[in-house]
Amino acid sequence: KHFKMLLNCVKGEDCSKLNLDLKYDPCIVINSSEIEDAIGKLAGGKSCGMDGVYAEHLKYCSNTLWSLLAECITGFLVHGFLPDSLMSVVLVPIIKDKSGKINSKDNYRPIAIASIMSKLIEILLLERLSNYLLTTSHQFGFKAKHSADAGIYVLKEAVDFYVGQQSSVYLCFLDASKAFDRVNHYVLFDKLVKEGVPGYLVRILIFWYTNQKMSIRWGSMMSDSFNVSNGVRQGGILSPYMFNIYMNGLSLRLKKHYAGCKMANLIINHLFYADDLALLCPSQRGLQELLKICEKYAHEHDIKFNTKKVWSS
Repeated sequence: KHFKMLLNCVKGEDCSKLNLDLKYDPCIVINSSEIEDAIGKLAGGKSCGMDGVYAEHLKYCSNTLWSLLAECITGFLVHGFLPDSLMSVVLVPIIKDKSGKINSKDNYRPIAIASIMSKLIEILLLERLSNYLLTTSHQFGFKAKHSADAGIYVLKEAVDFYVGQQSSVYLCFLDASKAFDRVNHYVLFDKLVKEGVPGYLVRILIFWYTNQKMSIRWGSMMSDSFNVSNGVRQGGILSPYMFNIYMNGLSLRLKKHYAGCKMANLIINHLFYADDLALLCPSQRGLQELLKICEKYAHEHDIKFNTKKVWSS
């Protein structure tokens, strides 16, 4: 019941209202070499989905299957359709803190078990989406040649620079509560359309998100399946990239603001690592202005910042 409520707590507009450009795109065709490359990227030794197919089944199959999979997945993209078996996910609650309350729903995080075929399709989609999923240089999460350490280094250098100049610097760390689970689907796909993502890609993602079903497994028991109306896909390969695009608008707004720490010709007033946000400014008033921007964006995007994890100095 907890996960069903969480994944249906945001009421967005009907995604079918989005105006998609569905003109023919030659990139819609999947070829055998793409299938081979995508299979090579699948992680082995992982749990299978409800269909019983493991990554090893694809890794060690005859290459005759590659062309068949290519035709099949091309058909999915052409028609904007996926079979139910590829859209079903099992969530297994795992306790976060064994010394904490085991009867508290907040002490559990879900591990998603999805079909290997769905992961294969996501890898193929990511190849076609990567040029559109660009974010500002302030985002350090889920990006090539970026890391949490790099973000920490930038933050430390900015603070050290101001302290070395005998100047004050104010920091505020924000944590978006259940951020991945509260993503408004309509807002997300509207952003993809505005980023110029080809219509056939947005259409297949809308179909996937609209028709996906979740079940909860607790020991040997399985719950009834339920639909999901908000949040990026649990355990999805594309999900971190989708979330980065969802939050990129906030980074753009903060980047345009005058308040922040100035180093050379750069204004550094925020740093992201996925759903964790650090704000920095040499004045309290400026920091308050940045917080107002975050508050407004959060209201518009159904984001809730966790007040128990907010830290400022």
